[in-house]
Amino acid sequence: MTEEFLQYIWKHALFDRSRIRTADGTAVEIINVGEHNHNSGPDFFNARLRIGKTLWAGNVEVHVKSSTWGAHKHQLDEAYQNVILHVVWEDDEPTFRPDKSVIPTIELKRIVPKDVYDRYAALRFSSKDIPCEKDIKKVDNLTIQSWLDRLLTERLERKTDYINAKLNKTINDWEETFYQMLLRNLGNPVNSDPFERLAMALPFKLIAKHKLEPLQVEALLFGQAGLLEGTFKDEYPAKLQKEYAYLKQKLSLSPISKAEWKFMRIRPPHFPTIRIAQLASILIKNGRLFRQIIESDSIKNISDLFLVKPSAYWQTHYRFDKPTAKSEGAMGKSTIEILIINVVVPMLFLYGKHTANEEASEKAIELLHKLKAEKNSLIEKWDSIGIRANDAYDSQALIQLRKEYCDQRRCLIGHKLMNIKK
Repeated sequence: MTEEFLQYIWKHALFDRSRIRTADGTAVEIINVGEHNHNSGPDFFNARLRIGKTLWAGNVEVHVKSSTWGAHKHQLDEAYQNVILHVVWEDDEPTFRPDKSVIPTIELKRIVPKDVYDRYAALRFSSKDIPCEKDIKKVDNLTIQSWLDRLLTERLERKTDYINAKLNKTINDWEETFYQMLLRNLGNPVNSDPFERLAMALPFKLIAKHKLEPLQVEALLFGQAGLLEGTFKDEYPAKLQKEYAYLKQKLSLSPISKAEWKFMRIRPPHFPTIRIAQLASILIKNGRLFRQIIESDSIKNISDLFLVKPSAYWQTHYRFDKPTAKSEGAMGKSTIEILIINVVVPMLFLYGKHTANEEASEKAIELLHKLKAEKNSLIEKWDSIGIRANDAYDSQALIQLRKEYCDQRRCLIGHKLMNIKK
């Protein structure tokens, strides 16, 4: 028996509520179990309970044995003054608050079904990637969908927290923040960090000043990326190198290291060089990209902002001085969809919250419904056990479920399964 299990039991009220009595036989009615506290202090804050005829508001502490209260010297700690209920598996001695008043105690072993711990342990200590994979189909679709809604909100909030920190650093410059997020996601996953450093080394405002000179925009991006070092055979990179040398001195620029970029085990269409070339064309064509996204009235219009051919050299090259078969060189549909999911959607969602623009936030959610579910090993695993992602809304929610709950063994729907009779 563990405190973790008992906290889980209390949090999800996995017992017969009609049988709850304190050690002296007083009836307990749970109005709110409280907020689970993962830091120091009582295990649950702000609980609301009716004990006998009295309504109580305060904290709840959970132990395997009630004697642990004294062993931990909680009776001497003012942080435990407002504990209104002691929840234990075994009540082996009475407990007291720091002011020496008796704390009502309930003993869970009398009211928790015998097989609940076995089910809990099977989920908590499972070796499977998704512990509940054999039983999850027993949960009704309405419950599953309600969890997906909650998970999607969680995932967007996690992403927007990260973006909001960047927005604060740019002093609420939405275009600069969007530019930084776009670059980071262009490098996803292996070149995210150097792309982010490139964004810091070359602010969007500086690029905007040179928008009418495409060669200068390309020279600035490749130069600040550290990719114009050395000697080139082709005329195009040599021209970029010369242009960058002039701009570097004029603008007092400092490039990042060329060594930061990774090319190994990456398919050529995802090389950082071709991504930078595509980025240059997108910025040259669109200018204030985020403003255009806000004003776009369809997912096609948003996608078209990214569907831009790079300059002619990059239609026959993936790296400098290394020709390849001719191609359009534009981003693929799947890449654009990933950028919409990971950059456009959270940026729009955050913009809507910041500006009280419900239309922007709603458009962000609607974009996810209009995009196909992502294709990756996580989504394939969910599909194999009968949980299908119908669109990007579902796939984002399922990614959140897997990464933040299944992988962390913080089972989100286990309490539902533990209440279903075998």
